[in-house]
Amino acid sequence: MDGWLAGIAQVDYSPPLGLPLMGNFRDDYAARGRHDPLCGRAVVLQDPNGRRVALLSVDICMLDRGNVALMRRHVAACTDLAPEDILIAATHTHSAPAPMMLGCLPKAPDAEIEAFLTRAAEAVILARNDLRPASLRVGYSAESRLSFNRRLRCRDGRTRMNWERVDPGEVIEPLGPTDPVVVTLSIHRGDCPAAGLINFALHPAILAGDNWLYSADFPGYLGEALSGMISHEFVTFFFNGPCGNVNHIDYTDPQQGRGYQMTQRVGYMLAVAAYRAMRISRPVIGGELAVSREKVPLKRLSISDEQYQWAQEVIARLGTERSPGQVDGAPDEYYARCWLQMREQQSAGDAAEVMVMRIGDVGIVGLPGEVFCELGLELKKRSPARHTLVIELANDAIGYLPTREAFAQGGYEVSPGVTRYEPGAGQLLIDSAVRQLNRLFA
Repeated sequence: MDGWLAGIAQVDYSPPLGLPLMGNFRDDYAARGRHDPLCGRAVVLQDPNGRRVALLSVDICMLDRGNVALMRRHVAACTDLAPEDILIAATHTHSAPAPMMLGCLPKAPDAEIEAFLTRAAEAVILARNDLRPASLRVGYSAESRLSFNRRLRCRDGRTRMNWERVDPGEVIEPLGPTDPVVVTLSIHRGDCPAAGLINFALHPAILAGDNWLYSADFPGYLGEALSGMISHEFVTFFFNGPCGNVNHIDYTDPQQGRGYQMTQRVGYMLAVAAYRAMRISRPVIGGELAVSREKVPLKRLSISDEQYQWAQEVIARLGTERSPGQVDGAPDEYYARCWLQMREQQSAGDAAEVMVMRIGDVGIVGLPGEVFCELGLELKKRSPARHTLVIELANDAIGYLPTREAFAQGGYEVSPGVTRYEPGAGQLLIDSAVRQLNRLFA
């Protein structure tokens, strides 16, 4: 078993109905039912020297640094795990309760947030108490039919989003790549895998503003399918890769649907790719655990006098009314309220956490925002580790992190409000991750 110990646990944290859903703009935000469970899933690893780390995947849209601090404190108070050794990532489903404010979107009451986040964090405590001999394996496969770069260069010179149902004849090309690689880190007890970390870059936003049920989106079906193929007890950890500009929409197919049928299709197809990766996986080499963290200073975007005036005028026109819901994108109200908030904060300094783990010859990077795919690909290329998993929305939620080039191209993700830092912020986080990887793998 190579001297590794691993603990595995999952907890259904599904909160009461009626809490506001996060990730889309709706006429009514309150959850009306539950389609499938919302879970926290944790793995605790211990190397032959007794060093421990924990990774927690939560079926939720995003978690800010305050949410993460609360969960880390709870785990540290109940175990011998240090808060700085716990990586907590949101899967980014848009059909889970809101644990933080996001522009004009409502959040759940503080008492409810503490209750359901604490419940999700209990998975780490249970996993810590489940440590047993295990072996680790890493595998690869590819699935190129599920993900699409959603930024489109059009003949009129504009950057359009693929959810706008652009006439395919008007599109010159997508303005960026996707990452079709599926990476698995599987945990074996005996001859069979007991759990698997699945790293793949794709927005779990198939269920959008026209869904009012709690759901894990396609990661829920991914876990369902893998349990059916491997064993009923198998636990699937979905850790999203950098997919800030990647979703499931094929602009060349106007008949493509959304909803639960598409969610199941994506989850099941991804499960086949993950299963294939685990079938041809190789043992993790080495028995060393190490953790590194850096707080990276970032400069906030400035809101000009003209933008500030526009935002004030939008809010004044709205009065007590609220913008109507929409399935994708953001209404003027969202930008206006964000710009007013950003104007107040623009002179204040900020820093974001980048976390790196070494697990044998595997490097795991946790990035705190919605990272463009290009940056994730660059990180994997520059990594000194034999195997590298890159996880977005880890330990914080600081908005979109586009490439420098994207700001000149325009489009949704570079609009002030959905991105909050100056061009180059994403690159600073990537450079920090590479710097830390070089230290851990020296």
